[in-house]
Amino acid sequence: MRTILTFASLLIVLALVTDVASAHGGTYTGPGGGGTPGASAPVGGGTGPGQPNPNNPNPGGGGVTGGGVAGGSSPNPGGGGAPVRPGVGGAPRPTGGRGFGGTTPGGKKSKYTPKFLDWDWWWDLNEERFLNLKSKVRAESTDTDNRDTFLEGLEGGDEVAKVTTKQIRSQILPTLKLALKDSYYDARAAAVIALGKVGDATQPELVDDLKAVLGDKDKRVRESACLAMGILGSKDALPILMELIHNTPKGKKMVGSGTSDILTRTRAFASIGVGLIGSRDGLDSETMNELVKLSTTKSKNRDLQVGPAIALQLVKTRDAIPQMLEIFNDPEQDRYVRSHVAVALGKIGAKSAVGSLVKGLENKLQFLQYSSAISLGLLTEKDDRNTINKLIRHAKSAADRGTKNFCIIALGEIGNAKGRAFLMDLVKKGKLHDQSFACLALGVSAFKYKEESNEMGRLILGLYEKTRSEAQKSPMAIALGLINYEPARAVMRKDLERPGSQSLKGNIATALGLMDDKDAIPAIQELVRQKGDPDLRKRAAIALGLLRDTDAVDILRKVITESSSSKAILGAATVALGYIGDRSAVEMLVDFVENPKKQHQDVTRAFATVALGFLGDKDKIPLLSRIHENSNYLAQTAALAEVLSIL
Repeated sequence: MRTILTFASLLIVLALVTDVASAHGGTYTGPGGGGTPGASAPVGGGTGPGQPNPNNPNPGGGGVTGGGVAGGSSPNPGGGGAPVRPGVGGAPRPTGGRGFGGTTPGGKKSKYTPKFLDWDWWWDLNEERFLNLKSKVRAESTDTDNRDTFLEGLEGGDEVAKVTTKQIRSQILPTLKLALKDSYYDARAAAVIALGKVGDATQPELVDDLKAVLGDKDKRVRESACLAMGILGSKDALPILMELIHNTPKGKKMVGSGTSDILTRTRAFASIGVGLIGSRDGLDSETMNELVKLSTTKSKNRDLQVGPAIALQLVKTRDAIPQMLEIFNDPEQDRYVRSHVAVALGKIGAKSAVGSLVKGLENKLQFLQYSSAISLGLLTEKDDRNTINKLIRHAKSAADRGTKNFCIIALGEIGNAKGRAFLMDLVKKGKLHDQSFACLALGVSAFKYKEESNEMGRLILGLYEKTRSEAQKSPMAIALGLINYEPARAVMRKDLERPGSQSLKGNIATALGLMDDKDAIPAIQELVRQKGDPDLRKRAAIALGLLRDTDAVDILRKVITESSSSKAILGAATVALGYIGDRSAVEMLVDFVENPKKQHQDVTRAFATVALGFLGDKDKIPLLSRIHENSNYLAQTAALAEVLSIL
């Protein structure tokens, strides 16, 4: 679950980039998150602490201040430096977090282990495929949905009732189109992204609606429109996006830039939009060749190459695998481009790349080590002993912490018996950082393959019960949830009910939701009702969605009614309501967005717009999560950092 407006929001702090990217409604990475879908307050400029360069173990560094340089570019357009998380900067916004920025378990933190190397960064960007909330809710609501066909939308039954096609067309779509004209830029940007989610390629008029938004006065709204065309999935949008990418006179006219160049990040987002369109049915060879050409065409601004490289990660078409291998193996190519193309090889299933990726583990460039490990986790067969041994060796002894992390996760993704045995040994004897990632990797392995689940569950539960550090318990809780180890339920319920870390409770709620522990519903409901940490309340609300608790909707409505003075709580509850997906929420959210009595503040309208996008999303898992999952989030540029903040 992610955030489309983060509580802690993402500060674009790139050591070599001088601007801080302002957020979009797209960048509504939810009011906080820790692994919950949602939105956070608007993000803009602001000041943030410096972060270390991933290639420099010294986590020092100065901060940056700013409100965004025109075009999403900067005097130093290279990108690089420490990765950043969704959300940031900007005017009044909730505080809290989307799960971004925890600390490595175990008390005092080594100055050589910056936060972006912690387990929760990986989990926050990858959790959607494991939680898959909407799919679960929709599966349970089939009978209710069938009744709706006859009862014209009347509610009934004991399950969460999904939004109907009739509601989408008669209520949600018209409201989102109205929101495109909202006076608040973040509400407009959120409406654009939501329109892409809710609409589909059989509605050609939506391409025209999104094209019109390209002329919006705010660059963040224009950028969101590029992504929204991709999310919509209509190939009718391809010529429009190509005009923007190539900075043509026609494209300049669309965005209202006159004779000036189209802003860099708009062009990068247009490239990603092309990839999103190709994620559904592929792209023709001409378009694929163009993406390859764009990724290798030297530019003063790296994002103009990285955008197309990310697009290659999304497209189902495999025609460009030979060219992509050439890029990865060419030391003359940009290291960021090579690293993201390496991830693309894994995501599209390029088995022929395994040999090159194994060599990539030895590359002197850490970014290439990271991406090689990520893709080997996706491509390696269980019986490929050579590759598995190489991953184990690097997980043990790599000089770079990030390389170790990605190798550990890769072993979990592969699910080989020797790899599992190594991971279990790390859980028993490894240092705290190794232990956290090993727990998570075992959870991934059990979730995918259902092998040795009891043995892994016993091991992690035993460690959980012995561990005093609440921070250290969090990855263990998530792992137990992924493993679905039932004996852990009662143990974690006790931790949920006693005083303690809000972050741990949020992760326990997620774990109990994954385990479908209906006995935990009363305690989790109480977390939603309690005043306090917005992030915890939102995670708890999402857990109720995983548990298909029909009372969750009424509880959230009450929270919304009582929280008009708290933007953080209001945002968390509103987006959680949208993500749970019950159709009874439509009327309230439509009222927030349309605001007929002029009583709902800017942020409220923006949150509600995001929620409508969740409610009506045609995809079981938000399409942008395909960028988030298995990403090399350590090889960030300004544009990628912004995209990773959008849900």
